[in-house]
Amino acid sequence: MPRHAFVYCLLCSVARLCAADPINPSVRAYTINCKVRDFPTNEDLSTPEAAYASLTRAWVAEGEAAFSRLSVRELARTMPVAPKQPIAVKEAEKWLEAEVLEVHVYRETNAVVFAKINFGGKERMDMRWLAPENGRWLNSGNNMVETLDEARSVFSSQCPIEDVKIKLSRPPIANPQEYLHPFVEFLRREADDPRKFLLQALADHRVVILGEVHHRPRYWAFNSSLVRDKAFAERAGVIYMELPGNDQPLVEQFLAAPTNDPQPIIEMLRDMQFSGWPDQAELEFIKTVWEVNHGLPKEQQLRIVLVDMKWPWKDIKTRAGLELYGDRNQVMADNVLRDLREHSGDPRHALFIVGYAHAMENPTFSRVEPWKPTGWRLCEKLGRTNVFAVFPHSPVLADQGGINGRIALGLFETAFAALTNRPMAFPLDHGSFGEQVFDASMDEPTTEPFRHFFQAYLYLGPVEDETLSPLIPNFYTDGFVKEVDRRLQLWRGKGLREMGFKRLDAASFIEFAGEEEGQWGVLRPGWSARSLGPLSAWEFGGDWKQKMVAVNIKNWQQDRVAIRKEALRLFDAIRQADYEHPGYYLSFPSPDVEYQGATDASWMRWICQHFRTNPIVAVDLGERTMNTNGLPAMSYRVSLKNGEKLEGVLPMNYNPGSKKWYGFEGLDWHLKRQF
Repeated sequence: MPRHAFVYCLLCSVARLCAADPINPSVRAYTINCKVRDFPTNEDLSTPEAAYASLTRAWVAEGEAAFSRLSVRELARTMPVAPKQPIAVKEAEKWLEAEVLEVHVYRETNAVVFAKINFGGKERMDMRWLAPENGRWLNSGNNMVETLDEARSVFSSQCPIEDVKIKLSRPPIANPQEYLHPFVEFLRREADDPRKFLLQALADHRVVILGEVHHRPRYWAFNSSLVRDKAFAERAGVIYMELPGNDQPLVEQFLAAPTNDPQPIIEMLRDMQFSGWPDQAELEFIKTVWEVNHGLPKEQQLRIVLVDMKWPWKDIKTRAGLELYGDRNQVMADNVLRDLREHSGDPRHALFIVGYAHAMENPTFSRVEPWKPTGWRLCEKLGRTNVFAVFPHSPVLADQGGINGRIALGLFETAFAALTNRPMAFPLDHGSFGEQVFDASMDEPTTEPFRHFFQAYLYLGPVEDETLSPLIPNFYTDGFVKEVDRRLQLWRGKGLREMGFKRLDAASFIEFAGEEEGQWGVLRPGWSARSLGPLSAWEFGGDWKQKMVAVNIKNWQQDRVAIRKEALRLFDAIRQADYEHPGYYLSFPSPDVEYQGATDASWMRWICQHFRTNPIVAVDLGERTMNTNGLPAMSYRVSLKNGEKLEGVLPMNYNPGSKKWYGFEGLDWHLKRQF
């Protein structure tokens, strides 16, 4: 028996003998003490330790491409597509020498592998987080800490968060109409026109914080209508914005100009983070402030103050220059407070537009250290009665773009629908809505109610029909794309070419951004009814997805016709796809046809490249049967124009959101063969 095979057999024996953590019985931990190079070379994702070794080997052989392929779907979909490119030999040796020390598994739903590695000239601890998905342990995150004890502590601090997630599971509702009644009646009594509501809040509070989810034209249009109201300039004198503070002179130049020329604002938006902030809807809001000011006496004109951390890219020449800035929440709070002091002679109040995670007034999360967002810091200095934070309706979101259905499993939206989905704003400090658990954030689970975080709720319409903000025309020039490349190299040590760009020009950048983030001006990626789930999910409880999937898979033979129909629709959509302009990869081959397999745009690109000149001419489906994952499946043969065949088995899974069957992994031809 080869040495590595013997070692791996020993590892499996150790794993079987592992015991529960005496401090937390939900955790089992076991020792490995084996280097990555001593694991078998085949890709094995059946255990956390094998997955760590496989992921590390894939990283060595493929570079960044490995992570989009071997990460959980919600994380993989946020990752840029990268070509397969081996890492440097010296770096590869370091990772193959990494020693897997321990594995800690929480409730079989999360695991972390602790591996000792020489990093930055010193021995450190690599923490690779993993989660099971379709029978495979996949990457779900990473930390690098100094010692094994610190790694254990970090893991232990995460267990309460997972416990909270379990507590958040909602029970089924026996009498849905009776349960819904007080929510609808509360809205009838308390909900008001949103503009009237916000104007009153501005009259009553020193600072009104309007939380936002970025790039929403509907909400920026509301902000513009708010500013245009005659009462706004009577009650508010300044608008604070989450934009780079170093460019305040550009904003003042724009507001003072005799013409509404947005060029200074576009220059400022190009400084936001490394790739700029090309949000046309936000730009239109700032232009609205200019328009309003030119109809007001000078002493009543509005100011815009940029309060976010500085991004003086012209002055940043080395990576060290990126590390000069501290906590963004502290920076924004300090800038707001400083401006309030400097303009204390203006009796008018302030509107602060900022991402809702920064707006929270009294957040209570399962963290070792309490989190202090900007809203909390302003409340601490000004008093909570002087600060009024508003939550904007949204799906349940992660900071990096993941989506996990509807707030309160659609309960809120069911109540809004009962009032014809009219725009409204309402208080959270009392009543049924404020008492509901705050579940809007995937990153920070809590059992505390909405009223701890925000004082009011803003609803402007169903999320399913929202669009992304359009791209500002000519925002990306060839010159600015080269600047983005420079910033990326400073930030991540890798530029656009390492991400797969053959040309550093505007056309290539816009095409790439369209594939990865969704085309500007179209429905928001992921905010479709099929991914949000039905409005009625709250009636069935927190495990509604599992219940519906299990029932439909168990009774799949009753759906044989529908399964075959959806399989044929998938193949037809692939045949009829626009290979020249395919659009966003998660909506390919068609927005109303779902396929889950490849986690990045490479599947779409492969199909467009190969079928453009060698199209599908026939598809033959075999009989339905069950595959190894327990899903209904059918064999297929795809005939191409040149006579070649693509053969395989297509499993079909059930989506409880859309209530339809969809293809699951069987068409990942780009991973199996090359023409």
